[in-house]
Amino acid sequence: MTRARTDIEQVERANTAFYEALERGDFDAVTDLWLDPADLADGTGSGGPSSLTNALSRLPVDLEDDEDSGTAGATGATGAPADDSDDGADDFGDDGFGDETEGAAAISCVHPGWPVLTGRGEVLRSYALIMANTEYIQFFLTDVRVSVAADTALVTCTENILSGGPAPRDGDELGPLVGQLVVATNVFRRTCDGWKLWSHHASPVLAESGDDEDDETPS
Repeated sequence: MTRARTDIEQVERANTAFYEALERGDFDAVTDLWLDPADLADGTGSGGPSSLTNALSRLPVDLEDDEDSGTAGATGATGAPADDSDDGADDFGDDGFGDETEGAAAISCVHPGWPVLTGRGEVLRSYALIMANTEYIQFFLTDVRVSVAADTALVTCTENILSGGPAPRDGDELGPLVGQLVVATNVFRRTCDGWKLWSHHASPVLAESGDDEDDETPS
């Protein structure tokens, strides 16, 4: 079995696990499936040095030129002395992803009808809110397509959703069930602990009205 095929199957399993956790209302499982700052501590998410680091390590170094230019020793790219005491930890916010407008690793989520949520805290709070107000939910996934490029994977699918709200006050049955059709794009990132969700974007599918069909009917 090829590496590409194995990656696709692993991403498919991670995608399925995400929806199954939502169906069970398992908030801990949902949390574990979202990308965490620690997953990218080495700068890659795959457990090894980044491709940029590998490329730089293979570049030829002319020590004489460095001495002439005044950049020999522990200096940065601009020739300024490197500060080993600053590991960048102070640049990260509470969710560990840094400035939300600049942190390239910040996770994001768009629920149908919601604004864009950015940052691990906001995203997970939204799922906690949804689970608290949803008594029952089931996903039937169709049109699932997976593409993998290095440490990033893209999944597109159609979510056929059946959900119900809290039960009536004096009844034991579920609230009215509602069906919804949603198209979703899920972006995954490879980590040491498997594929984790980086971004989720869901958008409702607008059903065609009968009026549109009548307009096309010849008189």
